[in-house]
Order: sequence, then structure tokens, then C-alpha cells
Amino acid sequence: MFGGVITTLTLFALIIGLTLYQKKKTESEGRDFDRNDIIGEYGIETLLICIVLLWIVPWGLFIILPIVLLISLLSPAGRYSWKEFSRKRIYVLMSLCMILFAGGLIPASQPISPDEWGEPLLKENPNAPFYPSGSQYTWVMLPSDGGLNVEVVQSMKLRIPHQFSQFGSASTSLDLADIFNMEQSRLKQAVELLDEQIVLNLDADEMKLIEIISADKHKYVDSDSGSEYKLDIRLYELRSLTLSSDVDGFKVGEVLCAASGTWGGEIDMLVVVRPISHTGIQQDRFAESLVSQWISSK
Repeated sequence: MFGGVITTLTLFALIIGLTLYQKKKTESEGRDFDRNDIIGEYGIETLLICIVLLWIVPWGLFIILPIVLLISLLSPAGRYSWKEFSRKRIYVLMSLCMILFAGGLIPASQPISPDEWGEPLLKENPNAPFYPSGSQYTWVMLPSDGGLNVEVVQSMKLRIPHQFSQFGSASTSLDLADIFNMEQSRLKQAVELLDEQIVLNLDADEMKLIEIISADKHKYVDSDSGSEYKLDIRLYELRSLTLSSDVDGFKVGEVLCAASGTWGGEIDMLVVVRPISHTGIQQDRFAESLVSQWISSK
């Protein structure tokens, strides 16, 4: 939550600073100050309300900004204000958006780390995208019987700069990751670790994720308290482009992503990567035991 609070205070500070500057300038010229002369009628109030709404509205900026712009263009007074203060409004909106998205650089807090899993094998991912900020722990779960039920498990804490609300933050982040193919870079580390444990020769740079049609949410049970949680999930086929001439590649495993939102512009995400030989793909496709342990450690 710390990052969201800092970004919010910075946004407020910009608006307050702009208002005080305009007030001082107006009064130095011997005129009466009117806040509507800054960026138009109710402009300052609208910006302050929009910042508060970032803590409430799912999808955050991507919903708030289009709605506010549409309302202002439909209103005669709004159209007049855009005509009169268009340059100032554009500058202010750009400045606020820059601050908001710069908040995505604030380091994310530590990921969830269940005691049952022991110490993470890795605590960073050099292939992870620079933006937005994130932290990641990785485990390689080896079967006690020496079989093929190998799992690569990644617990992540990812910053989402477009909203501070917990509502819908996990689903919107997974949707954006699908749109911009953001899972691919983080997947490389998991594929390299998986390749060390199985007989297939996997090229981490030649892998493709194909989403499997399933429900967007799945019910999990906290392994400690017995409480039920509905997490946002995505299920993918992991396909190798080098093991087949097919444009969609050859299926070598499955990837499960389960996520839950937190307040302040962060989400918790668990990624489970399994080879095609893993019996859990048929018997426990949504990794019930692993996700339940992960939930209980939140």
C-alpha cells in the first residue's frame, strides 16, 4: 500500500501546488482569485475526485479518464472550458499521468513465501520486464519418488500503476498481461529450470503460450483456516516452437497463473509451470494444494 499512498500524495501535491501558484500570481496582479480560472469550471474539483476514484474503480485510469473526457465533451460548459483552457488542461493531465505511471517504478514489496516450500531457489528474475516494478521468488518442486512430477513455482508481487483499488485489480492485470504478452519474458527463467529436470530439449527463447478456455475464477480453500477464496486465474498450454513444424508448436506442458489484488496498486500472483508428463495436469489442473498453501501464507 505504501507505493499507492506515496503516488496519491504526489498527485494531490501537484494540484494543490498549481492552485497555490495560480492564487499567488493572480493576487500579485491585483485581481481576485477564482480557482475556475486555472483549468476551467470545476476542473480542480474533478481532478481531486478522479484521484480518489483510483482507490475505488476497477481498471482505474483506463475507466475514469475516458468517462470524464466524454462527460466534459457532452456538456456545453465542458466544451467551452476545453476551448478556453485546452492547453492548460492537456499539460495538467499529462503531468498527472506521468506521476501516476512513474509510481510503477516504486519497488514492490516481498512476495508470499510459504514455510512449507522452504527457502526459494532464486529471489530474482533477470528476464523480468523493467516496468512495472515487481519482485519474485522461485522454487523447483521435485517429486520425492524421483518421478516426472516436477513443478516450477513462482510467487510474485507486481505493481499496477493504473489503479490503487483492490477491486478487479487481479483480473485487469491478467487481461493486460494477455494483451501485451507480458508473461513471456518472466516465463523464460521457469522454462530453463524445467529443462534441467526433464528429458525434452526446450529452447526458452522459442516457447509460446496459448490460453486454454476455462473459467476466469477458481475457488480455493485456505489450507489453514478452511476459508474459501475465489482467485482470478489463467491457464495456458506451454508450446515449444522448435519441437514441431506446426506454427503453434508442440505442447510440452501447462502454465497456471493465479492472482489476487491488494490495496495500493499491487497484486499477488502465483505461477505454476508443469511438464506434459506431470500427473497433476489431469488430476489437479488448478494446483489446489500449492495455491492453498500460498493463500494461507498471505
